[in-house]
Amino acid sequence: MNPRVWFKSISLENVRSFGTKQTINFTDKDGKAARWNVILGDNGTGKTTVLKGLLVIVQNQQSITETGIDFTELWRFDKENIGAEIVGILSKADEDILTGFTSEKWFKDVKYNAGCAFRLTRDYEIDVNIFAYNAARRISTSAITEKKANQISSFYSENNDLINAEEWLVQADYISLKEEKFRRRYLRVMSILRQLFRDEIFGIDIQTYTGIPKVFFKTHYGDVRLHELSLGYKTLIAWMVDFAKGLFDRYPDSENPLAEPAVCLVDEIDLHLHPKFQRTIIQFLTDTFPNTQFIVTAHSPLIVQSAEDANVILLKREGDETHVADSIDVHSWRIDQILSSDLFGGVSARPPATEDKMQRRRALLLKDGRSKKEDQELAQLEEELGQLTSSESWEALKALELIGKALSK
Repeated sequence: MNPRVWFKSISLENVRSFGTKQTINFTDKDGKAARWNVILGDNGTGKTTVLKGLLVIVQNQQSITETGIDFTELWRFDKENIGAEIVGILSKADEDILTGFTSEKWFKDVKYNAGCAFRLTRDYEIDVNIFAYNAARRISTSAITEKKANQISSFYSENNDLINAEEWLVQADYISLKEEKFRRRYLRVMSILRQLFRDEIFGIDIQTYTGIPKVFFKTHYGDVRLHELSLGYKTLIAWMVDFAKGLFDRYPDSENPLAEPAVCLVDEIDLHLHPKFQRTIIQFLTDTFPNTQFIVTAHSPLIVQSAEDANVILLKREGDETHVADSIDVHSWRIDQILSSDLFGGVSARPPATEDKMQRRRALLLKDGRSKKEDQELAQLEEELGQLTSSESWEALKALELIGKALSK
């Protein structure tokens, strides 16, 4: 087994929405690098920026330059913010490794639109087996033999074309007939895909009698091609096959490359996924890639609920800056409790019209000296809302009101 290198933290200062220095920890309760890390937050709070920062800080100066990407666009410079940095800590065996880069410090008399340079805190590349998939990920239509952009360029691009999964499956099937070792790997990938979609896809068949080999997925509705599957299936197959192939290429001599160490960054892991898959995807990936550290962003409470041992990170906007909020343990909570918590901005699980009626009922119930008309309105609301009001008696609401006043002092 190769040595495992996982992230333990990243600190960002004056980077996009991050102003004052914020440190995000990717550790468990024992302070060790956590296998699963789920980043939550409203749009624009910097979830994707964190993933971009992680991807960049493990590169060296040359590899960054070769991408052609101007990383100074990440900086948040103005007359008060005169320097920026992205610094991370990685864990390798029992050793912590500090890595990252900073902008050269500015002076207050430098013009606002002046250019800036950046320097790495080291001049060598850390050997991290890292894969990254942005929210624009999709199955490529180009040939596998065409040169693929590196991880940084692909992630920063709006067109994150992944491996041509169908072509790879065809090629893998052909090679597996000649090489026993490759055949075991190929069968492993096919088994993974069947297991993932076990209730929807009953088999994967590669047909060659038509001249051009084609991959067919057996479903309730008959045999379909990959491009005919739902967007959720295609998105999931795209990055999972790309990831599996990357591990095969990285560990050609391993008996089980999928069990070798890696770091996988996925932006919006719940993208296009049916709720059923949202509830099972974390456990499935944990079982399939047991030595991979996943750092993902999400918008779904189902992802959070299913992440029993995950490190949940909440980013919140305070003024014009993003701050890391205190973590909340929600592993035993119901979906509606998670949705209405600070993790998702206190969104009600009820329809807006029903929630408005509940709020009006609470206001009337707590009001002293209600008029006859208001009593009639309250009775009407009680009838309309039915059992929804059973846990919100006058005594319970009054107690919550007193607690709220005490906490605000």
